[in-house]
Amino acid sequence: LCTFNLPGPMEAPRPASLGKRVLVFGWGAAAEQVLKELSRFKEGLEAVSCISHTSQAKDCDLRDVCTALDFDCVLLDSNADILKAASGFRPDLIVSASYRKKIPASVLNLCRDCVNFHPSLLPKHRGCWSGFWCIFEGDAETGVTCHRMVEDFDAGLIVQQERLPLEPSDTSFSVYQKLLPVTALCARAVLARYFSTGLPPGEEQKGESSYHYRKLPFEGLIQPEWSETQVERFIRAMYFPPFDGAAMLVNGRQMPVESLEVYRCLQRSAASPMVDRSAATESVAPLC
Repeated sequence: LCTFNLPGPMEAPRPASLGKRVLVFGWGAAAEQVLKELSRFKEGLEAVSCISHTSQAKDCDLRDVCTALDFDCVLLDSNADILKAASGFRPDLIVSASYRKKIPASVLNLCRDCVNFHPSLLPKHRGCWSGFWCIFEGDAETGVTCHRMVEDFDAGLIVQQERLPLEPSDTSFSVYQKLLPVTALCARAVLARYFSTGLPPGEEQKGESSYHYRKLPFEGLIQPEWSETQVERFIRAMYFPPFDGAAMLVNGRQMPVESLEVYRCLQRSAASPMVDRSAATESVAPLC
């Protein structure tokens, strides 16, 4: 009589012939672009799941996007719930696009390939408000960078970059709109490599670096020491309807500033002793 010590129950590895399981962390229209590009590679996919925030962008609900693409989508905010969902999904690739919180290391450790699509030419403008800062600092170009995700924000090896020239009339809103197809182009190139030869290790980030926190730059206010060049850039950089644009303090009151002409007009009113300032601050029109 022969006896055998059988191992306990264990999860069998998936056959290599099966397609990839891709987990997307995203929010808003940029994530929509990446999801749509991912749908081009359905022959190489076993499953796609999207994790997003319970508060969705007003112009893009990723649940609707995923339903149209036949992908799964869950809205989660708790790190514990996120880790449970991600672990249960068993991803081969993790992709982030415009996700609004840090993805825990416990999630990134679930697979070898984890990439993020960031709306700037890294290492410049890491963090938030990259559209604002590229305009305010007078950059000649911006773009989208796909980089490997590491513990530090936007600091991983670069896999792909796509560039976009900036125009003198660009606003944060126009840059946001122009970068959506650039995000799609970048995602298409990265995913094509992933599903063919695999992703490269990536290259070190080189050049001038900067990091911006998730807070309203300068509290949305024009600073008195700025040159007109800085003021004009700030006005364009703050333009992103329906949110409030640039403003300045005039006699202790916050006034909207929609153009350089309005700024000059408000400056004259603040400097002139002949203006009834209590009335003038009610409206820009009487000042001009």
